[in-house]
Amino acid sequence: MAHRIYVYNIDSETKERYTHYLGEWNYEIPELLLPLFSCNPRSKGKLLYFDKNDGVARLKSFYQLLGEHYQLLYKKVYYEPVNKMFDLLDALPYDTFEMDAWDVFNMNEEIHTVQAKDWVLEIQEKSKLYDRAMANQNLAWLEKEIFARRGYDSFLALLETDWIDYGLGYWNEELYKNPSDAFEENGLWGLKDKKGNVLIPAVYEEIFAFTDEGIAVAKREGKFGYLRNDGKVIVECIYEDTFDNLSIGDRNYGIISMDGKLGLIDITLGDIVIPCEYDELDLLWYNGLFNAKKEGKYRVIDVSGKQIISDDSETPFDHDYPDFIYRKQTGTSKRAYYTHGGIFLGEYPDNTIAQISNGFYWVKPNKFQKKISIINPDGSILDTDIDKIIMLDDWLSFAYKKGQRWLIFDTKNKVFRLNDHLIENVAVSNFNYLIKDVMIVSGQNGTGLYQVHEDHWLLPLSEDHRKIEICSHEIFRITTSEGMYYYDQKTAYVSPLYDYVCEGMDYQEELLCLFRKDEMFILDINRILQKIPDTRMGTLYRKRHHLRGKDQTCFIDFYNKWKEMIGSGYEAYFDNDTLKSRAVEYQNEGKIKDTIRLYRIGADRGDADMIMQLGYIFTDSDIPEFYDLQKGLDLYEKAAKKDQPYAWNNLGYHYQEGIGYPQDIKKALRCFRKAADLGNGLAMQNLGNLYFYGEHVLQDYDVALEYYKKAEKKLYPNSQNMSEIYYRKNDYANLLRYLKRDDEDTYSHIYYGILYDEGLGVKQSSKKAIIHYEKALEYLTYSHALERLLYFYKEDPAFADAEKYSYWKAYGEENNMEI
Repeated sequence: MAHRIYVYNIDSETKERYTHYLGEWNYEIPELLLPLFSCNPRSKGKLLYFDKNDGVARLKSFYQLLGEHYQLLYKKVYYEPVNKMFDLLDALPYDTFEMDAWDVFNMNEEIHTVQAKDWVLEIQEKSKLYDRAMANQNLAWLEKEIFARRGYDSFLALLETDWIDYGLGYWNEELYKNPSDAFEENGLWGLKDKKGNVLIPAVYEEIFAFTDEGIAVAKREGKFGYLRNDGKVIVECIYEDTFDNLSIGDRNYGIISMDGKLGLIDITLGDIVIPCEYDELDLLWYNGLFNAKKEGKYRVIDVSGKQIISDDSETPFDHDYPDFIYRKQTGTSKRAYYTHGGIFLGEYPDNTIAQISNGFYWVKPNKFQKKISIINPDGSILDTDIDKIIMLDDWLSFAYKKGQRWLIFDTKNKVFRLNDHLIENVAVSNFNYLIKDVMIVSGQNGTGLYQVHEDHWLLPLSEDHRKIEICSHEIFRITTSEGMYYYDQKTAYVSPLYDYVCEGMDYQEELLCLFRKDEMFILDINRILQKIPDTRMGTLYRKRHHLRGKDQTCFIDFYNKWKEMIGSGYEAYFDNDTLKSRAVEYQNEGKIKDTIRLYRIGADRGDADMIMQLGYIFTDSDIPEFYDLQKGLDLYEKAAKKDQPYAWNNLGYHYQEGIGYPQDIKKALRCFRKAADLGNGLAMQNLGNLYFYGEHVLQDYDVALEYYKKAEKKLYPNSQNMSEIYYRKNDYANLLRYLKRDDEDTYSHIYYGILYDEGLGVKQSSKKAIIHYEKALEYLTYSHALERLLYFYKEDPAFADAEKYSYWKAYGEENNMEI
């Protein structure tokens, strides 16, 4: 179950809360709505608060940018739900949003108040990104930041998601589906609009809840009627009782009571359509069928009062979703089944009768009958003693086996097909959503492909058809004694003969793979046949796992024969992506010589990535067999001229460390900065490290922090150093956020020990400080942690412990720690 956050509208002074909750969202604030909560975010206890009026104005500005960027402003599908959303936000009576995330906070052990403070900081940081986008009127880079590693890739994808409905779907439907609220005055009830204007004065003893159709039952002077949520009285209060409206078709009806009897009123017109003469009246099915009891008997009637089923019943009729009405019978498990039109189908046990199509039904074997039977639309029996039946959803035909013979029936034309054939077997395709009512038929004269409705052989019966099977979408493959060919039902095309035919490797782009001698072809989704050149074989080999069984075996055999035919230089035909992929496989297998061979092919083509990878191998002293520092640096320089970011970063490393070049920090910085400008996260981290440690450059924590933040967004985090910076800046809120990222439970304990020891950003707790100090010393010899433990165990009366003092004193001596 998803954990949710809940949003309310409150008065910041009186704390009065609006009657409806505003929304409930999974885990976080929706990306489309974040500007709404960007104005003065703050926490109090476990709750978060935001200024409403400025937030709504900020959200309007953001939506203006969205509309302009995606050219949506004048599209009805956009402005209708968006205008409705802002109408409801503008109409909210109070000045503050309140957010309760207790359900999400429960996912973590951290106390809720601390999590609330952390969340405020996160919202503030993210809000800056939105502010920058609105200031520059540019969404492109914001989308890259917001949607990295998420299911959506743009704000447009969010806007156009059905349930989101351009943002309106995030909000409680009650806010915009009901334009009014009930109010009480002197013990009576009336209606006001969202702005507080009176729509109906307080004259009703009771106004019940409005339904989805905006209709409510109302009581006045002891009588009942109906109101609409816009304040209109649609049925005066003149009935003994009324019940919630029933939406049937495009009309709304209501069950009413007069003189102790029940009837039905058309609420829209105000006309009684079923007279008040029934003891019971209940909706049986949503198409407007009712169970009506009169004179001790139940009958089925429609909205006009017409009796649909001629039989009466001692007990209420019931429905069997979605096709049948039935009545139970005493003394038997059989039920009497009827169609919604009132046709009697027969008596059968529960869950044994089902619809085929066009009003035909079949009865499954049960304890009263051993085999299948089929019922006509008029309730008569089409056939019995059936052994097997084949039918698929949305098909207008079916086939069944009776004895040794198969029969095919067309429910659209209500006729048997192929009566003059002795059918031995029938098969159908599981791709029935594309290939409907096409059957693979086998008989004495072979196998063929038959279209039932058209009574037409797509492929005539032939003894040479050893097998016909679905291959891809609307395409069948046919195996013959001499090979395979395919039949395309969409185009009625019969292909020439191939050695083998199978589905395509990329289902979004390809329909078929075809093989003939030493040639391979692809039939793409546009049904264009393409011969595969040698240069594509590497790409196809990488996709071989998309095929299965014999199809995959056929391709691999073909690929191996192709390699033999080309000879030892076959890899030269690989595209660059395949070369890189295969080189990585060789490298992981320890085959460095083969790795270099493939990278050289790519380098000769001018591929910057493979030039850089060659440089990396030659500069790696852990591979002494191939170590050639000068050659590696030359390759780095060559790749850097092509703006390969890792090449620039690696050159920076060599200048920084003086490996292969005289040490030159200015050149190192220039290389790292160039790599960072090209988006290289490792270079950003390296720059952060230089300014953090202050080696070779003036130490500057602010500069280091900015580089670390950029590196983090590129998936090169350095949470430990960022924690140290926030500690030194006394920014304990951000420090706590980054300490949570210590997944390996290492560096964080020394900080937690200090924070709890001194009460910095957390409630002071010597007990927790001691626990963390001890864990910190399991990771590293921190002198401060040891000094504090020795103090607690010797000097602090609450924790004094001679044995523990001796243990930690010995620990310090063993590790040569100054105490």
